[in-house]
Amino acid sequence: MKRGGGVSGAVSLVMIFCVLCLAVFAVLTLATADRERNLAQLTAQSAEAYYEADRQATEVLAALQMDGPIPADVAVNRVTSAAPEGSEETVSFTIPIGEEQGLEVEALLRGGDVEVLRWQTAYTGGWETDDTLDLWSGDIY
Repeated sequence: MKRGGGVSGAVSLVMIFCVLCLAVFAVLTLATADRERNLAQLTAQSAEAYYEADRQATEVLAALQMDGPIPADVAVNRVTSAAPEGSEETVSFTIPIGEEQGLEVEALLRGGDVEVLRWQTAYTGGWETDDTLDLWSGDIY
């Protein structure tokens, strides 16, 4: 007497393999979604910090233009020079963006006019060299 159970065992193995594959893909999808959410939050925080520094820099330039009070936490470097149209003053300052970046601003003040010469983000964190790389000296033994 023959038994016909040989095919159902192969189908069961294929079904178990498919379920395991779907479970692995589900876990990978959740992990990727979590990482993407974290990246989106970091990007939003970075953009918020940049635009806050941008607002502060604009306020400092407006205060310089109107000879108003400058916030105490902003150090403004001033260089005055004589020009044919009158005196010119070059001002520069840095507004911190987070812990390791800053918005560097340089502007030219002529009378009541402001001409922005530089408005860029720059790395302000410390940097240390890593000289621990062991290179081959050329000796075989």
